[in-house]
Amino acid sequence: MPAMRTKEFLELLPDLLRQQLPEDLANFQVAHRITSLTKFYYNHPSFHYEVWIQKRRKEVELGLHFESDPDSNLEQLDLLREKADQIHGSLGDEVELHEWDRGWTRAHETLELDPLDDDFLVEISFRLSAMIQTLEPILRGES
Repeated sequence: MPAMRTKEFLELLPDLLRQQLPEDLANFQVAHRITSLTKFYYNHPSFHYEVWIQKRRKEVELGLHFESDPDSNLEQLDLLREKADQIHGSLGDEVELHEWDRGWTRAHETLELDPLDDDFLVEISFRLSAMIQTLEPILRGES
């Protein structure tokens, strides 16, 4: 399988992700599609799921980022921290819940960058789908 360009890889991801999500979670918006980064959000672009391909570091970051005002960001992070056992049980201990830069917070994991081919696209989509299906119900008060 030939490797894809980063832009192509990220452009294919939303449709594949929608196929894997239940109907109530498949209606996300896509924002900030730049060369190495794509964001997916539901109501607020400042609260978004993100896939960031970092070729120099040979990593891919998958995460839920809260990039609003510091109080709102901490409030969202606290919701996730209350369910940390459930989150780690579903997604693994690799997922970190923490405060970050500029008052932002996030739940994320970093994966080793494999060649950007169909197999890796499916792997990333399944991983992000699991993250959305675990975290989004918590944020919506459904879990």
